[in-house]
Amino acid sequence: MARPREFDESEVLEKAMLVFWQKGYEGASIYDLMTATGLTKSSIYKAFNSKEGLFWKANERYKKDHLGFIEEALVLSKPRDIAEAMLRGEADMHTNPEHPPGCFETNGALACSEESVDVQRALVDSRFGFQKRLAKAFRNTSENGPMLPNASPEEAASFVFTLIQGMAVQAKAGLSRAELQKFVTLTMMAWPE
Repeated sequence: MARPREFDESEVLEKAMLVFWQKGYEGASIYDLMTATGLTKSSIYKAFNSKEGLFWKANERYKKDHLGFIEEALVLSKPRDIAEAMLRGEADMHTNPEHPPGCFETNGALACSEESVDVQRALVDSRFGFQKRLAKAFRNTSENGPMLPNASPEEAASFVFTLIQGMAVQAKAGLSRAELQKFVTLTMMAWPE
């Protein structure tokens, strides 16, 4: 009979998520994860199979706990409203003082070597999957309000996605919530109402 786990998986995932968010996938050593979670290396590997297994579980936690605003934005009825809700939500999330600045997935993928190219590729694919969902939302609502001038739904999604990635990097570099929100305000001036 298997012994029950002697730790709170939710608490471990929260702590591991914060380490990966701060240091990225490769930057987070197994020692960092052991220190943060209080688990031994063998406990981490027994519970999650590998550092990568723990990373993907932490990524699921990140999406569930920190990206709810995305689903709320994607069901709005006008392209401009979707874009603004996405950008404002991202600005708030990237600068929330309760967790490291920036984006978990962007931070995780930026500094990966050849050893972690599969993790990097999966994170990039995840982000481009989000961009496709955004393009679909723009396409589905394009009759309800104007699109970004001279842009198809796909181009508008690429524009918003690029802004989000830039905001994540700027937040990691220390820009404040107010600075990012001002950036969103300026950006939305280019999008007709």
